[in-house]
Amino acid sequence: MDPFTAFAAAQAPVAGIQKAIKLGKDVNGLVGEFSRFFDARDAVQKAANDAGKAGKSDTARAMEIVMQANQLRESEEQLKHMLVYGGYPELWEQMLRERMKIKQAREKAERIAEAERKKISAQRLFAAQIIGALITVCIMGGLIIMIVKQALDE
Repeated sequence: MDPFTAFAAAQAPVAGIQKAIKLGKDVNGLVGEFSRFFDARDAVQKAANDAGKAGKSDTARAMEIVMQANQLRESEEQLKHMLVYGGYPELWEQMLRERMKIKQAREKAERIAEAERKKISAQRLFAAQIIGALITVCIMGGLIIMIVKQALDE
């Protein structure tokens, strides 16, 4: 998803949440809207970290990323205020704690997967070195046998 589409997708749920709360809708019924906001916010961050777009200067791209990140921070702050001042302060705090647990678990899984990839890569390199050494020994042994055979024939 490109950054602009993700950014628009992140802004739409905020407006929906604001409207629903003003109409007196229960916050618990807005889980999907909150999820869409945070999913889109993460998509914007990932898109910002991806390779640069052709035709845009580094400065223009940096400005877009900073402005979008700032607006998303403001939107998240609005959501926080809606929950806290709407009578659900514990909900926001619980979400932050749960988000931290999920992030830590994901990062741990990524570290384990990366360590496993490095281990497998090291094992493959070691196997290639062993095979290379065996081939070298076979070639050298064959050459030595040929030289000895020639020397004996003379």
